[in-house]
Amino acid sequence: MFKSILKVEAQSRLNYFKALSTGKIILYLFLVMILLAMVVPAVWMVVNLFLMNAEEMMIGKALVLLSLFLIAILALFLVNGIIKEMFMDKNIDSYLVLPVTPKAVFSVKLFYQFTLKVLPVVLFIGIAAGLTLAVRYGAPALVLSSAVYFLFVGAVSIAVAYAIVFAVTKVSSARRVGEVLTLAGGVAGVLPYFIIVAGGQYLLPVIEMMPNADVIFAGFLYNPSTVKYILLLVVFAAVSAALIWLVLNYVTDAFVKGTANTRMVERKKTVAAETGSPVRALLNKDFTMTKRDFKEWSAVLPQYLFPFVFLYLLTSNPLIYGGESSSDDQVMMSIAFAGSIMISLFVAAMNTARDARTYAFLKMMPVSGMDIAKAKYLYNFITITPMYILITIIIYFILDVPVTTLIYAAVVSVLLVLTVAPLGMLLGTMNPVVSKKNPALRLDTAANVIISVTIFALIFLMGYLTQFTIGFNGEEYYLKHGTMLMVIGVLIVLSILSYVILLRKTGARYDEGYNITYKD
Repeated sequence: MFKSILKVEAQSRLNYFKALSTGKIILYLFLVMILLAMVVPAVWMVVNLFLMNAEEMMIGKALVLLSLFLIAILALFLVNGIIKEMFMDKNIDSYLVLPVTPKAVFSVKLFYQFTLKVLPVVLFIGIAAGLTLAVRYGAPALVLSSAVYFLFVGAVSIAVAYAIVFAVTKVSSARRVGEVLTLAGGVAGVLPYFIIVAGGQYLLPVIEMMPNADVIFAGFLYNPSTVKYILLLVVFAAVSAALIWLVLNYVTDAFVKGTANTRMVERKKTVAAETGSPVRALLNKDFTMTKRDFKEWSAVLPQYLFPFVFLYLLTSNPLIYGGESSSDDQVMMSIAFAGSIMISLFVAAMNTARDARTYAFLKMMPVSGMDIAKAKYLYNFITITPMYILITIIIYFILDVPVTTLIYAAVVSVLLVLTVAPLGMLLGTMNPVVSKKNPALRLDTAANVIISVTIFALIFLMGYLTQFTIGFNGEEYYLKHGTMLMVIGVLIVLSILSYVILLRKTGARYDEGYNITYKD
């Protein structure tokens, strides 16, 4: 029975990959290449260098931090998938009407969740740490103990994820919880990248704050002791199996007895609205959808963390990214340029692609495509600009720059939002995607590739974008006010051209219609 369901699930995943377009396959291969070429070697190098050279007390503290970090990140990744598979996907109901036991169904689900989402990460970390410690202490058995321990960490992350899901679904509906956890998953997606690029500058102080865990790890994961090694190997392996068994039994009992909350909460209330023009009515519609549906926040908010990643990159390695050492003015302006371009492009595209869900309704309304485009343009400006100005003010307090630099950065950011948002809107009408299971999936492969390439270009060129705005008087760097005024003038012209040309093209696409891809 287990094998039969396993084959069905495997075939389902195989069919998904077979149905992928050539462009999406190329995009996935590109992402895998980046992962293998950059992320994997970086993590391996950090783990190897630290564990090979750190004091034994620091090794124990580092393992505590790494364990907590993995549990938090893996749990956040898992909860969103659990919500979709266990509550929002209807194939569970289809399985349960067949002559199969519920335990077999959930065993397969749990097997795939652990094998595909948890096992690759914990096994890689476990082998990396184990090999390093085995070389340091001349004890090959440490590879096995490290692998077993991190498998235990994976089992804990599974248990924590299910505990979170079943706890919060008792308070709210599964759909609402899914919306909130989409945001958490998005933040989790950005957080590892931020920590990797942050490197050792903040890592050591955080490790020193961790509790001393030598009593657990010493003799088992490093400086091996035969009796303690065998004892803890058996204990961690047994606890891991027990956790998986407990999760499986609880999930099965919850669904069989109906304690899993899958209710849909309906609220009825009187709505009154006054509109003075089509643009205002459409703008109110966008704001109402945003306030009503938390997925609208969760789809875009994690991207606002990237300016702080840019801040670290420019302040820690300014010459690599084209910056001038000791020039906080240039750092501030570089973040204003790179951050506002990236966020405006991505968020405007996501906000515009959202209309694919209601496109048929929009076509029936007595409004023109240009009205829709203008409303979306205003919505993007109103939602993006305050957030980015707030980020700019936060960065101002971190850096040592005068108020004039803050004013220049704010003005440049506003003008870049006005300039780039219409381009993002145009990308959002490029074959948008509608997915009920994954509402954050709105952009097609071509739009994703364009935005991804732009982000990578901004990361490596952000310092060069503003080199011409910085001067050197023999003692210190300074911001060229005349050059900044010229930049602001050019951006004003570009924002007007963008509004006239790109916004009209977006409005024309609404009038002519565009291809929409429906998934699940």
